[in-house]
Amino acid sequence: MDVLVVGAGGVGGYLGGLLARAGHRLSVVARGASLEALSRQGLRVESVADGTFTVPVEAVPTAPQGRTTDLVLFTVKEYDTQGAIEQTLAGVGPHTQVLTLQNGVVSADHLAAAFGRERVLEGLIYIESYVKAPGVIAQEGGPRRVVFGKRSGNGAREQALLGTLREAGWQAELADDIITALWAKLCFIGPFAALNTLTGLRGPLLAGESVSGGVARALIGEYVAVATAEGARLPADMVDATLERMRTFMGLASMLRDRVAGRRLESDALVDDVVRRAASHSIPVPVATMLAALLAPVREGGSPALGA
Repeated sequence: MDVLVVGAGGVGGYLGGLLARAGHRLSVVARGASLEALSRQGLRVESVADGTFTVPVEAVPTAPQGRTTDLVLFTVKEYDTQGAIEQTLAGVGPHTQVLTLQNGVVSADHLAAAFGRERVLEGLIYIESYVKAPGVIAQEGGPRRVVFGKRSGNGAREQALLGTLREAGWQAELADDIITALWAKLCFIGPFAALNTLTGLRGPLLAGESVSGGVARALIGEYVAVATAEGARLPADMVDATLERMRTFMGLASMLRDRVAGRRLESDALVDDVVRRAASHSIPVPVATMLAALLAPVREGGSPALGA
């Protein structure tokens, strides 16, 4: 299989690395220090689950000309979607499958407009991984669970892809209702990322028996209300289950890592988009609206770290 990774960060680098280790041809769209490192030394993955390995890759500034790929892994930050689409166009042909594993629920619409809805697979991943150094990916935790599917329904091609991904070591599942799966993740990661990024507190303190726990519960409830209006079929105990998950979660949000590093934040996909969708359904979301306003001044990056 000919694979193109667009966004070789913690997700794309790790998953692309597994495919390359399994013998698939891997091209990676990169720039700057990452492009130079990948060209010189290949892609190195340091994984607590899969060991440490290095694989050869074709590092390119845009999709290779004159060659369409079988699979595009679209894993850039949501705010980089439009620019990355331009970098990808040359690699997408009639039989290409484009799998987006970006945060939120909005990116697939942009990809469908660019590549055609019939080529787009929507997905999500639960993982703790990041770029340790240019060309080096560290995977330190999380179930590494990938869930994906086609909005119009899965067929033989999606089943075949599932088998290929599993053979390469992915912990992959095919979802019959990908919209519900996407919102189920967003109902956790959106509230957690917003609160963790603004406070620096981990899950047990955010969702404990305190004022912050009440804020977390109210925020999750707002997300669940919007998700339901958007067509997600979430369980009746979604708020309680999500709060309990937050209460036992000891990880940090990637958005907090970005804030501390002075990088741009993905708050538009994780918070602002939910506020906009709530408005379109006339659903009041006062907590999400407040958090969106608090994140706005630091959204573009370059801000001091927490406590500075």
